[in-house]
Amino acid sequence: MNILMNLRVLTLLATLLSVCQLAALAVALVLGEDPLPFVRSILIGGMVGLLFFLIHPAKTDLRARDGILIVGLGWAMATVLAGLPFVFGGCMGWIDSWFETASGFTTTGASILTDVEVLPKSQLFWRSEIQWLGGMGILLLAIAILPFLGVGGMEILKAEVPGPTKDRLVPRVATTARILWVLYFGITVANILAFMGSGMDFLEATDHAFATMATGGFSTRNASLAAFSPAAQWWCTVFMFVAGANFLLHYRLVYRRDLGVFKDPELRTYFGIVLVVGLFCGVVLMFAQGKGLELAMRHAFFNVVSIMTTTGFANDDFAQWPLFLQVILLNLMVIGGMAGSTAGGIKVVRLVMVWELFLAILDRLMVPRRITLPKYAGVTIPAEVMEGSLIMVVVFLFVMLLSVIVLTAVGLDFTTAFSASLACIANVGPGIAKVGPVENYAFIHDAGKLLLTVTMIAGRLELFTVLILFFPRFWKEQ
Repeated sequence: MNILMNLRVLTLLATLLSVCQLAALAVALVLGEDPLPFVRSILIGGMVGLLFFLIHPAKTDLRARDGILIVGLGWAMATVLAGLPFVFGGCMGWIDSWFETASGFTTTGASILTDVEVLPKSQLFWRSEIQWLGGMGILLLAIAILPFLGVGGMEILKAEVPGPTKDRLVPRVATTARILWVLYFGITVANILAFMGSGMDFLEATDHAFATMATGGFSTRNASLAAFSPAAQWWCTVFMFVAGANFLLHYRLVYRRDLGVFKDPELRTYFGIVLVVGLFCGVVLMFAQGKGLELAMRHAFFNVVSIMTTTGFANDDFAQWPLFLQVILLNLMVIGGMAGSTAGGIKVVRLVMVWELFLAILDRLMVPRRITLPKYAGVTIPAEVMEGSLIMVVVFLFVMLLSVIVLTAVGLDFTTAFSASLACIANVGPGIAKVGPVENYAFIHDAGKLLLTVTMIAGRLELFTVLILFFPRFWKEQ
């Protein structure tokens, strides 16, 4: 394990975080708000970043374990450093700050704030920017710079990019990172323009576009998207859906004009679930709550897409929907968006592969002598990919249930504990019961907040990257 090179990459990350805070500092200066919280935070991050110029490792190569360690420690460090402006600004304490910042970087959207509208706009901007950075993975930004250090970033990419496979867009990983950021930035700009055309001012349009593209869900209003026009809510639905789709497909469509992306099995399943569940919920809301056609469909599709992409925005209190619709939304939390997107959950592709395995097993039972292998897009699924997908589902459920036990031990009722655990590990944010879409996590004991913070980070990194750090064998030289 190359400890010195790992430290150098981590100090580079601290430097990048300080640079990213300059935008929030500029907002504070323009609006006449107190800039000191950002100045102090930038200075601390800059002091850590100075170590970058002092560390000169003899070897610059990174192995798989180095990539895992950098990602795990990098996310932990980033959530602490990025939370300093909230602490220095008096907005929240250390534990609440770590929870809120981890929720931002992991694009979970769970919040301990009971009234976001009292915060300075520069603090709200930084809160949304944290989600935007975490959405694509701030470490990918570092990957684009690593070649200048004489080191490749593929090992970091393997640990950072969510999903069962780690396909690169192009052979060079740094070029891959740059293409991803260009796509991400371009769609974000389109989202900002759409929000501005729907009645938002530039700052709020930017804040909400950051949160939308990151599928994060932090809003500048207590009422979330319900505070804005129906047009803004529909545009938000569209861009949440886009952000929940695989960015590899975006690349193929935008750069290569490849219309074959619409034949992708995962995309079709993703679209099919949203369409069927959205229509079903809309019809139920029309009859159960007497809503008009447009209102019912807007509330239905907005919340279905928001929950499935693990964004967490709300334009209606779905805790007041019929109970069976709430259960459907809980299932969507588990599924999540597509692999290679900013969404959380176990990913649609794993659902597709498990379904194909189920059909293959049924086929073998009906015709024992037939050899049937599960396929994806006409190609046989490799055994190691199928194995990883199945164990991911099992570990996801195990960690969630373990979290439920701890949360009930610190005083939460079972429904709230189950919902909070699922919402955090799946990086959704709002759940049901006491952590519903119009509630928050402020009432939870500090021990519960710390646990949920860890589960948010573990869920964002798809569990294994974090869990492996707790195994003694990982730290032994091989």
